[in-house]
Amino acid sequence: MKTPGEQFNAAVGRQLRAEIAAAGSSIAAMAREIGIARSALDNYVTGKRAIPVPVLYAVSTALDVEPHVVLSRAEERLRAEGGRHIATVTPLHPRTDVPGRRQDESEVAFESPLAHDDDTDDLYD
Repeated sequence: MKTPGEQFNAAVGRQLRAEIAAAGSSIAAMAREIGIARSALDNYVTGKRAIPVPVLYAVSTALDVEPHVVLSRAEERLRAEGGRHIATVTPLHPRTDVPGRRQDESEVAFESPLAHDDDTDDLYD
């Protein structure tokens, strides 16, 4: 019996596979595009391995779909397939007790001379 986390991971994998197919791509082509081994991506989309956030982000970016949309669709998929509510992705709403307006803008934690593409290449070799 899979844990709720494992079930949700598998649903995210199935959703990624569906998103890749809907874009007219293949697992092999997507793996080449995001720079990981085809077997690794296949293990993620089949639920055999936990999906790393950088992989979810890379696939989502390549497909021009926000990662939170993929997660939300996976939650819907899990509900539809299981017939019961197993995992929850809770949408975040602005807090009324915090002064100021929330800005949904990209932020950089620190300046780095390395390009983002170059600083994580060794993670998936």
